[in-house]
Parts: sequence; C-alpha cells; structure tokens
Amino acid sequence: MSSHNMSWIQYPSHVSPAVEDVIAVQSVISRCTHVYVVLCIPLSLATGLFNLITFIRSRAKLGVLDKQLLGLTVTCIIMTLLSLSTASRPNYMHTTNLGCGVLSFFANVCYFTAQYLQGAMLIPTLLPGSSCHLLLGSQGALNPAAGLAAIGGCAICSSLIMMALLGTSGELHRTTLCQVDPLTTWPEYEIVKFSLGFGLALAFKLVLLVLCATQSTWRAAPAQRDTASACGVVLAVALNMFACRLLYNTVLLQRARRKLQRDIGSPRDELLMNLAELVLFGESCINALATLLLHKPCRLALLGILGHLSQRCRGQEADNSVSLHRVAS
Repeated sequence: MSSHNMSWIQYPSHVSPAVEDVIAVQSVISRCTHVYVVLCIPLSLATGLFNLITFIRSRAKLGVLDKQLLGLTVTCIIMTLLSLSTASRPNYMHTTNLGCGVLSFFANVCYFTAQYLQGAMLIPTLLPGSSCHLLLGSQGALNPAAGLAAIGGCAICSSLIMMALLGTSGELHRTTLCQVDPLTTWPEYEIVKFSLGFGLALAFKLVLLVLCATQSTWRAAPAQRDTASACGVVLAVALNMFACRLLYNTVLLQRARRKLQRDIGSPRDELLMNLAELVLFGESCINALATLLLHKPCRLALLGILGHLSQRCRGQEADNSVSLHRVAS
C-alpha cells in the first residue's frame, strides 16, 4: 500500500530549485488563466444561458436530441461555474480535503454526464434506424426523461467511484491545495477516470462507426426531423470533446505514471497540467457556441433577436432624421 501514501507529492513550482523556470511557468499560467476568465467564462455563460432559455421556451416542441442538447447545455453551464476555481492561478485554491472532494465530485459528475450524453446523441445521428434509437425515441420504451435520468445516474456512480480514490477519507478537515482533479489522489484515480470517461467512450464511438459503415439498412433509414437538424451540432460537439479530452487525459495519464515512479515532475509538467485543465474547461464554451450557431432553433432565435434590434435601430434613425428635418424647416 506504499503507492497509496501520497504525502510525499508536491507541486513542482513549490519545491523546484530552478527559480527562473518556475517564474516563467507561472507567468504563462497566469496569462492563460486571465484570458480564459476574461474571454471564455463570460462567453460560455452568456451563450449557454441563451441556449437554455431558447430550449425552455420551445420545450413543447423538443425532440429526443433537443432534450439531450438541453441536458448538455445545463452541464456546460455548471462546468463553467466550477471552472471559476482556477481564477487565482498560478496560486491554487486553499480549502479542506472535504471541500476539495465536493468540488471534484461535482466536476466529475459534469465531466461524465457530458461524455455519456454525447455518446447517446451519436446513436440517432449515426444509426437512425437501429433498435437502440427506437428504444430511446419519444415513442420507445424509454422516454427522453428516463434516458437523461439513466445517464445522470451513471455519471453519479462514476463520480462516486472517483471520490473513493481521492485517498483523503481520513483527513477530511486538513487544509490542502485544490484542483478539480487533486494532485494528491491515488494513481488509480487518473487511470480509472481515463477508463470511464475517455477510453470507454472512445470504444463506444468506434463500435458505432463500425456499425454505421457495415449496416446499409441503418444508413438508408430516414432521419427524424430533429435528428436531421441537430446532426451538425452533434458531430461538432463530438469532435470538440474528443480533441479537448484527448489532450487532458494524455496529461492525466502522464501524471499517474510519475506518481507510480514517485516523481513530482518539473515545472513544465505542472504547466501542461494547468493548460490541459483550461482546455477541458474551454470545451464547454465551444460546445455552447456550436449549439448556438449550428442548432437551428437556437440559431433562429439569435437571428430573430438581431433582426429585432436592427429594426429598432432603423426606427430610431428614421425618427431622428424626421426630427432633424422639422428643426431645419
């Protein structure tokens, strides 16, 4: 059980004798964090809330994919709010192990929920005539609400498994430096998170692609109206999540390898971890933008608001020109 004693591990920037490297790394982390906080967080929240309001207003017309996108939108908003824990970087948030565990739990719930939702959205997109699609459809054995509840339940169970691997159950009130994936977790934490949140999802996508390529009946099946309109945003979200999570999980596995070797790493390793964490949080912003620009109901709502504002501006300009004409006469 010596590998489970993580009291030896520390952040490289706190113990490295290479002062110049530490200063350079912290400067990069600080600048990237400022860009994320100033640009990505407001954009993600504004876009996500707009999408959420649009979905709520048209809730009576939502199809299966629309409701899954609604769930993804809520998840992205919560994840963006949790990302505020990085606002003080390069200084890490000081809290108790209990507080850090709660932060990690909710972040993992959002992480797994988004991953499982994205996998569920690929089923009607790639296999519109499959039995799984019929089962999850609005007229199937599982209604969309039950499907979302099942996905949420799987995400909570996965997060509870991750919480058990934090290794801080006996020191809940001890002060620590906190990330959404704490540095002092057991090595199994990173490995299990990769397996449940990326490896399993990647294997599922490969199976879907193989089935889509080999089953001509499913390829020829007509897509439902909501499926056809949401196909672009589903594929965009899938590509975005794959790219962001590939980077993050690669860095996470490297951290697990260093733990197994009892190596704290270098300041550059700490820099990569911080940048990968910001990329993971930035995933929510890109998902919200993709939903706004590629999903027809959200795009039409945005165009409607822009058109209304344009008409009001033109009306004010016309009133001003009439007033000026009267004054001149």
